[in-house]
Amino acid sequence: MPLYEFACPTCGQIFERELAVRSNQTEIRCPSGHRGVRRVYSAPSVVFKGSGFYKTDHRSGAPASDER
Repeated sequence: MPLYEFACPTCGQIFERELAVRSNQTEIRCPSGHRGVRRVYSAPSVVFKGSGFYKTDHRSGAPASDER
């Protein structure tokens, strides 16, 4: 199950919950018991290493012809 981050607008607490993708996120309460928490969106923690991930890593020149 994915881990989601939530913030409580009432007390300002930020917390994480492991929830199923199809679960009802409107019923989530903060650890203090407040309702109306909002989901916090952040950048994924993905690191691309190696060649082929940048525009400059692609082959230059004419495209290969289709010889049959």
